[in-house]
Amino acid sequence: MDKTIWLIDDDESIRESMAFLLSGMGWPVKTFESVDAFIAVHARDTALVGCMLLDMRMPGKGGLTWLEEGEWPWPLLPVIIMTGHGTVDACRRAFRNGVFEFFTKPLDADKLIETVGLAFEESQRRFSDWKETSRIKAHFAQLTVREHEVLAELMKGLSNKEVAARLNLSPRTVEAHRAAAFTKLGVSSLIQAIREYDKLQSV
Repeated sequence: MDKTIWLIDDDESIRESMAFLLSGMGWPVKTFESVDAFIAVHARDTALVGCMLLDMRMPGKGGLTWLEEGEWPWPLLPVIIMTGHGTVDACRRAFRNGVFEFFTKPLDADKLIETVGLAFEESQRRFSDWKETSRIKAHFAQLTVREHEVLAELMKGLSNKEVAARLNLSPRTVEAHRAAAFTKLGVSSLIQAIREYDKLQSV
């Protein structure tokens, strides 16, 4: 996983100084002067990883206002808010909208570097979870409607005969659908199938 820092701040001097500091750690830093500049390039790149350093107040759309607009399009990207005008209310609003950390300018360089490192770890965790969820979704998407029906009844604890009676099928047909579903899911038992299904429900 690439560890990229996406830095959005309207102050050119801050962008340059922070990019110099963070790139010195061996981290790629991509800078943007506004929210709109970032969106123009990455609106469709919803699987971005790394972390975002986001100024809270900027001309046009501010960072906090952006976060409050709705569902965040980059779920793998922890956001670190920076502001020269920090208030308790702003901090609460930021964390309520899923911000990873909240800094008041001038920034403590050591604390910032430590926090970016932790944000990278969080992004890696989210990326791993996303890959696992995507894998399971792809497997379940292969099931036919009937295989879904049979598996759903089996997960309720019904036997093959009980499922056959409920769906008006023969026990042999139920067994065939069960076997096909297990093959597509890459599992060898109902317990394993249930565990895979439960992972999807916990997302």
